[in-house]
Amino acid sequence: MTNRRPTEIGDVLILRTTQTYTVYAVGSVSEKGQNNFGHQQVVHHVKSHDEAVKTAKAMVAPKGRIYLLDIDTADWSEIQT
Repeated sequence: MTNRRPTEIGDVLILRTTQTYTVYAVGSVSEKGQNNFGHQQVVHHVKSHDEAVKTAKAMVAPKGRIYLLDIDTADWSEIQT
C-alpha cells in the first residue's frame, strides 16, 4: 500500500530507513493519524525486521494494528498480528 494509512491509538508504528544503514524505530501510536514519533518518549531502535516485528507484537493493543512505514520511500504496509 502506498497511501498514508490512518493509524489509531493502540496501533504500533515501525519506521524503517536504509539511507546510511538499516534501522527500525518501533513505538506506540499516541494520536490518530500519527506517522512519526515526534516528541514521543518511548521508542525502541532495532537493527532487523524480525526484531522490529517482535517488539511491535509485544506492544500492540489487543485490537490494534501494526504498520511499517519506509520513511525513504513513503511506502506503508500492514503487518499481520
